[in-house]
Amino acid sequence: MQTLETFSEEPFGTSTLNFLKTLPWKQEGFIKQSWPNWLHHMSPYAGRMTPQLAHWLIRSFSKKNEVILDPFCGIGTVPLEANLLERNCVGFDLNPYAYLVAKAKMNRQPLSAHLKYLDKISLKSNKKLIETVPEWVHEFYNEDTLPELLTLINFLKEKKKTFLLGCLVGVAQGHRVGHISKASALTLPYKPRPDDPGEYREVIPRLVKKVERMYKDGFTQFPIGTIKKVDSRKMPLKDNQIDCVVTSPPYLDNLDYVNANRLRLALLGYSSDIAKKLGSKLKYKEKEYLEMMDKVASEMSRVLKPKKYCIMIIGDVHKNKKTINTADLLYKTFQKNNLKLFHEIEDGIPFNRSVQRTPNMSNASKPLRKDRILIMKNMK
Repeated sequence: MQTLETFSEEPFGTSTLNFLKTLPWKQEGFIKQSWPNWLHHMSPYAGRMTPQLAHWLIRSFSKKNEVILDPFCGIGTVPLEANLLERNCVGFDLNPYAYLVAKAKMNRQPLSAHLKYLDKISLKSNKKLIETVPEWVHEFYNEDTLPELLTLINFLKEKKKTFLLGCLVGVAQGHRVGHISKASALTLPYKPRPDDPGEYREVIPRLVKKVERMYKDGFTQFPIGTIKKVDSRKMPLKDNQIDCVVTSPPYLDNLDYVNANRLRLALLGYSSDIAKKLGSKLKYKEKEYLEMMDKVASEMSRVLKPKKYCIMIIGDVHKNKKTINTADLLYKTFQKNNLKLFHEIEDGIPFNRSVQRTPNMSNASKPLRKDRILIMKNMK
């Protein structure tokens, strides 16, 4: 049997399957939160695929220079890891915040270029900009920090400095000294304590430190790939263009990807009615979910080359004291669209308070949530 040390990139077979059943992304150094590259930590996202899992799936089912597609790429974990493994990448997502961060990871330049640009910025804070965000946003920031943050966000958007903007929204919310907000959860925007006066936090110096951290592990400066804000039910791709699909679709009627990222979306200009309209497009009841996944599966089969692999991570849903095995609901849909299931691997998800709201830790003792890794082949 293969080990972490002896694993080689070869066509999928029994030995690879047996290896993946050991959940290598949870072994040895791979379990570390900082693995494998700091660029993966540009900004958080609730429900994202871990870089470790993306790494082993891409290595197991594709070869160097092939094209990897993630039709629900979120903040670009799969596209970035594909790049780090010397693959081409295509990523789609409809969430403006996720799209920004995913695109930012593809907008790589030498570190010196970013630092030189930031050093030249003479920022004049526009206090009127605080009127452009909802009142609840003000609770997260010092009264002088917020207009300074909004001024820099608008400036970077205007200048199309995607990498810097992605880094900025990453430090816009959190609980460490390097973050710009009052102490708050890094992922979900829990309100700061009412008695937290909030110190003034200068924005550009914290952005500089963030950018420097992103280059800590090094990476190829010029990526190969495309990130687009696209509905995956209608992919702008030619037939038989993709060598491998690695993706994790939205959770069924469970995770609100807009509300979970509402503070960063509001800072980017997506709030109130805009956010509500966006949220209605990104959260699905069962019937809508199955209809959406049917169209996406059809598109994946169309763009994926014959006999190539489609790997989907489908999360169980726990609601009203019931567990819904979402994968069970989708088997017929995949089969209908020429995606034949070869194997399924269960992967338990540990409780994480930063992305699961709870008044106490009692939820940690409830049945373990599971992701189901479906290994399918395009049989068209």
